[in-house]
Amino acid sequence: MMSAIHEADLHAYADGQLSGARRAAVEAYLAQHPDAAAQVAAWRRQADALHGMLDPVLNEPVPLVALPPGLHGDGRRNAARPRPRWAMALAATCASVALLAVGGALGWLAHGRLGSSTLVLAPGERFAREALATHAVYAPEMRHPVEVAATEEAHLIAWLSKRLGTALQVPDLRPQGFHLIGGRLGVAEGGPSAILMYEADDGTRLSLQLRRMAQGTPDTGFRVERMSGEGARRPAPGRDPMMAFYWIDRDLGFALAGPLERARLLTLAQVVYQQYQGG
Repeated sequence: MMSAIHEADLHAYADGQLSGARRAAVEAYLAQHPDAAAQVAAWRRQADALHGMLDPVLNEPVPLVALPPGLHGDGRRNAARPRPRWAMALAATCASVALLAVGGALGWLAHGRLGSSTLVLAPGERFAREALATHAVYAPEMRHPVEVAATEEAHLIAWLSKRLGTALQVPDLRPQGFHLIGGRLGVAEGGPSAILMYEADDGTRLSLQLRRMAQGTPDTGFRVERMSGEGARRPAPGRDPMMAFYWIDRDLGFALAGPLERARLLTLAQVVYQQYQGG
């Protein structure tokens, strides 16, 4: 008799780790439980998004400065000689370090590509990358995309305003086809951020992330940051790439992220800006 299906089975199925009878049992279960099937699909979309961000890191060569001098020089000469055990162990260690880089995904997004030199990003750009990573994590969630639902909007905005230390508001994007589903408290560069999640009738989700910038941070116009950087996966056919429009206004940073065509996302960003300007 086949045992019951547990959440661990669903995760294994989403990761492609099941085969044979167990896989068939999970598929039969999902056919009868649409909520669970939707959650599995969301996990797979989230995994695809993270692979798109992180796979390029695994393909980067180990910098020569991380290797001892004996492993530098003419590759043909070194290849002709058998490698000592310590060299093989070092190579394995370097591979482990590369894998650990994946675990530092959010830090990589915030501080640029790893390598012999560090890429210094402007505060707004770092914030936009964090907003994209945050959206990739929370937007696919079916049951818990937000901490406070839109039905408690007054409480939500009072709570987030208190945590950020500034008066916030919830932009109304219903005329543009997106309704608020709620929000949550986030973290951006070690400080609190407010995350508001919106959804369209077709299930497309946007997130608006706001954070207090350092006092005196220059205001900016609208700028775009794409998740699909060099070497990242292309979006699935019929889907737009993940991107965010971000700007800074009076020491408050804004980042509107989602899988929309550039012109449409910019229009929504302009609506948010105008509502915060009171116009």
